[in-house]
Amino acid sequence: MGASDTMEVFFEKLNSGDREGAVGLMDERIEMRVHVRDGSRTLRGLQQVSGWFLRGDTGLQMVPGEIREMGNTYEADLLVLRPGTPSQHIDATFRVEAGKITSINLSPS
Repeated sequence: MGASDTMEVFFEKLNSGDREGAVGLMDERIEMRVHVRDGSRTLRGLQQVSGWFLRGDTGLQMVPGEIREMGNTYEADLLVLRPGTPSQHIDATFRVEAGKITSINLSPS
């Protein structure tokens, strides 16, 4: 399964409320960097990264737009929707190896 195929399934599961299914597409050694204002936070390992998705707001959705696939790297402008809050656009980069997401980088657009 290529990067686009994996990410299509990931977003389909995440946006339908199957967060556990979405997390199942992540590698055990996944790393995720989240950029906020002038800093960033790096989460390492499936337990930390999956928690970010599993504990997220009920109704969290990430809708990819303007997708760029470069081999095993998938980049997208994501529209993030959370009930009761303004929508947000973020730049996201996902690295996929052997059908598993190995790294995620999220930063404001």
